[in-house]
Order: sequence, then C-alpha cells, then structure tokens
Amino acid sequence: MKQFMKTFFAVCSGLIFVSLLVVLVIAGIVGGDDRPEVKKDSILTLNLGIPISDKPLNQGIGDAVQSAMGNGIEKTNTLRSVTQAINHASSDSRITALYIHGATARAGYYSGWAALKEVRQAIEQFKESGKPVIAYETALDEAGLYMMSIADEFYLNPMGYIEFNGFAAQIMFFKKAFDKYGVDVQVTKVGKYKSAVEPFLLEGMSQPNREQLELLLNDFFDETVNGIANARGCDSDLLRNLSDTQGFLTAKVAMSHSLIDEAVFYDDVIARLRELTGTKDGEKIERQIDVTSYYTAIKDTKQKDDRIAIIYAEGTIVDGGSEKEVGGDHVAQLLRKAREDENVKAVVLRVNSPGGSALASDVIQRETRLIKESKPFVVSMGTVAASGGYWISTYADQIFAQPNTVTGSIGVFGMFPNFQKIMNEHGVVVDVAKTSTMADSNSSYRPKTEAELAVFQTFVDEIYEIFLSKVMEGRKLERAHVAEIAEGRVWSGVQALNLGLVDQLGGLDEAVADAAKRANLTGKYSIVDYQKSKSFADELMSMAGMDQTQLDQSVTADLTRLWHDLQSLQSQQGVQAKMPFELVIR
Repeated sequence: MKQFMKTFFAVCSGLIFVSLLVVLVIAGIVGGDDRPEVKKDSILTLNLGIPISDKPLNQGIGDAVQSAMGNGIEKTNTLRSVTQAINHASSDSRITALYIHGATARAGYYSGWAALKEVRQAIEQFKESGKPVIAYETALDEAGLYMMSIADEFYLNPMGYIEFNGFAAQIMFFKKAFDKYGVDVQVTKVGKYKSAVEPFLLEGMSQPNREQLELLLNDFFDETVNGIANARGCDSDLLRNLSDTQGFLTAKVAMSHSLIDEAVFYDDVIARLRELTGTKDGEKIERQIDVTSYYTAIKDTKQKDDRIAIIYAEGTIVDGGSEKEVGGDHVAQLLRKAREDENVKAVVLRVNSPGGSALASDVIQRETRLIKESKPFVVSMGTVAASGGYWISTYADQIFAQPNTVTGSIGVFGMFPNFQKIMNEHGVVVDVAKTSTMADSNSSYRPKTEAELAVFQTFVDEIYEIFLSKVMEGRKLERAHVAEIAEGRVWSGVQALNLGLVDQLGGLDEAVADAAKRANLTGKYSIVDYQKSKSFADELMSMAGMDQTQLDQSVTADLTRLWHDLQSLQSQQGVQAKMPFELVIR
C-alpha cells in the first residue's frame, strides 16, 4: 500500500507539473538571454557533492518520476563546465577566490578518478593565478582528500574525520547461490583475464584476475598518494603507513600530519569567506557563484565558422538509438553529422565506457574510421575506456588517457544462463516442437548442447580475432604484442601508455588542443558539444512539439522549483518527526 501511494503521488505530481507547464506556455511567455550576474569580489564555488559527468545529463520523464520517488540523480555538473569555469575564473578580476566543499559524490560513471584528476589540474592552474583556494568539509574519503589537498587553506570540522584506508575491489560471487537454487551458467570466452563471467562460475577470484586488479589498484593508489603528498608537502611513505595502520584519521591526527591546515567550524569558514568578499559580519554572502552558473555567464554562445565537435560515449554500449546509454546507432549518427559538417574541422570522442555490445561498438567504430579519412579524430579516455570502449577508440589519430584511466580489456565472452533445474524442481516443464536441431538454441530453459556451445565459441573466437586485428591496425602494433597484452586484461593509463595502447597522458582539454593543432586551427574556433542537456521540462516540451528556447530561463527556474516542491511534498506525507538530514554511514 505504501509503495502504491508513493507511485500514485508521483504520477499526480507529474500531472500537476505538466498542467502548470501548459498554462505557462499558453500564456505566451517568451524568453531572452538572462545570464547569471557575476558580481565584483565574488567567490567561485565548487560543490563536489554534485556528481561530475562527461556528457550533459539527459533526464527523461522516467528519471524525473524516479527522482520524485526519492531515487535517481537530479543534477550533474559536466566536466567541461567545471574545468572551463575554473580556468576562466583564474584571470577574471571579478573572482577573488575558489571555495571547494561537499563530499565527493561518485555514482555510476560520474565523478570517476580520471574526471577528478582533470578538475584537480584546473584547480592547480587556478592557484597559479595567486588567488586563494579554500576547502572545507566535515568528513572526507580518499577522493575528497585528493581533491581538497591542493587548497591553500584546507579546513576540517573538529569532529570530522578522513577515511584513508586504501583501495579495495570487492566482487560478489554467485556460484553457490546459483547451485542452491538450480541456476546453471555456461560460458564461451577468449582471454584468461576476461573475468566478467567469474562471479557466476567460481567461488572466488581466479589468480589472473587478482593479479590484474591488485596491479590496477596499486597504480590508482600511487597516483592518489603522490598527489596528496606533493600538495601537502608530506612524505608518501607516511601516507601509506597511515592507510595500513590507522585507516580513519581524526581532524587532530590529520592536522598533526599536515594533511589539513586547521580544524574549525563552519562559522569560522563563513567568516573567512566574508572577509574575501567584503561582506560585513552577520550579513549573507551575496557575492558567490557556483561553477555551473558561472560557466553559463561566461560561455560564448556565438559559434565560429571553424569548430571542434566533442561527442560523448558515456555508459554501456548498447544496440540501437539509446541516448541515455551509448546507443550504437545514436553515437554513429552524431559522428556522421560531424563528419559531414564542413564547419567541423576535427572531432574529439570522449569515452567513459566499460564496453558492451560488440555489434554496436563496430557500428560506432565504422564512423570513426570514416572521420579519420577526412579530418582529425582524437580520443579522450575518461575513468574507463575498456573492451568495447577501447574498440571504438583504437583508430584515433591520438588517444589521451589519464594515469588512473581503466582501459584495455581486449577480450570477448558470451554467457548463457538456464533455469531448467529450478523450474523442474517447482513442477514446471518446458517442451518444444521445432524444425531444426538448433531452433531453440537461445532458450534459457535448457542447457546448451556441446554442438551449440561450439558454434557460440566459434563466434567468440572470430570476434576476438577481429578485435585483435583492429587494435593491431589502428595502433600500428605487432600482432604478437597485441595478443600478449590482450587476453581480456585491464590496464591503467600509465601501463597502457607503456604498452602502446594509448599515446599520451592528459585529459579532455589536452585532447581538444591536439585536435585543433592537427586541424591547423590557429585562430578563433568554437568547441561544440554534440549532446545537450535534456531536463524533464525539455522532454515535456519536446512531446508538445516545442523547444526550450521558447521559455524564459526564469520561467524554467520557476517550473523546476515547483517540481522540487512537489517532490518535497511527496516525501512528507503524514505526521512528521524528522531529522533535517539523511544520515548515511559507510
């Protein structure tokens, strides 16, 4: 009943929202350019609690309803908006300082280690301008410490703590449960490191999988530890010892090791921010602006004749036209559009994907090869660009990765569960009539025969050989070398560089600069994101045959506020005796 009421209220909220939108549209409210104001002596603020995505968030009606029911992600900051805002603010006389706060929110592919490194590099460049960077939080993990350690003034709440206990990868294994409940899994694969199927076949990690994971985690931890040690002027061996012996550091202990500057309360930080903005004691700090609003204020909306297109492949690669994941047809269409646009002089593909469909990967790759024939094509790898994510990258003129990018995983597998045993145990029998021996080979109600497994293994072997050939051709590597480093093994960006799988360490900005250089763009040019942010209001207006530009930004803000109010009402049914925050202890 409770779940029904939540769903019912969410649907009613959506209907009310739609009605309000229609009323406002019918009223004929037409908008203009209403950019946020950047006041003199302002502080730029970066909330790490808002996930950082590569591509703009695409929130459909289903996502909005999920948010109304307390699930899903309502907002992200895009990586380029964050880095470009921070870079521009370093030379903007109106900005006096950068304030970083919030516990790093990592969800799915968002706020991954590679993206965090790019933001951290932007913060380092901001520091070089001489403007102060202030950071404050109550509790942090390794990612938060990595990001905030670069600050000139790094504060932690006196009762706060830092989780610094190293990195671990936990994998859940289902074999015993599957055996208990009568679920059988058959596998075809190539590559001893292709471990995606292990949870369904084994009761623990294979030695090759443990080997690759430990090497990967150590590379990531080295990058994190060295970054913190260099920023705070402390010894990296000390940090490793703290992670081994303590794991959780109180504010007092953190300060004793120079990991923070001081343990203070939030009101002390407010006093410091007032000082920087010239705000009197007791007054609200008006002169501050978050990175997204600032990016909107400074963004050049006039497109130049010469353009570099950025196309994002973020998420699982799937067949079809999905815009939420990496739909093969959708991304291929965007690449084709960029290829056929004479104003687009180069294309950058930003990959943040663990792969997925081999067919969809090849559909995308076909377009990358066609682009390369007519204009420069550069790949920027994000947090993960592995398996199918590497497949779509391999023909680039130049591949950039971060030291903590997960890449490689050149391997193929097929997995076939069947539920015959559990069904039979519960009295369910499936029978079949067929014209050919293998007509029901895709059935999940019986195990595959040896002959069927042999057929599927042949497919897997052929696709693996194609994968190897593509890597060999695209990266100009010897086949023996590719075969040796493939086997489904994942590599860090540092390892991939040494192996020839990537060309250079760097982020999205470096990839764009390289593309511009290859296209001989010496003058002014525009950088165009081919995927745009789509909100719930955009989705509704698209259904109504309207465009977002037909609404004033203030009206959109009002609609958004109304929607959040409805969400709040939905979560406060009945008599409330409620804490003012949600307590999550990890």
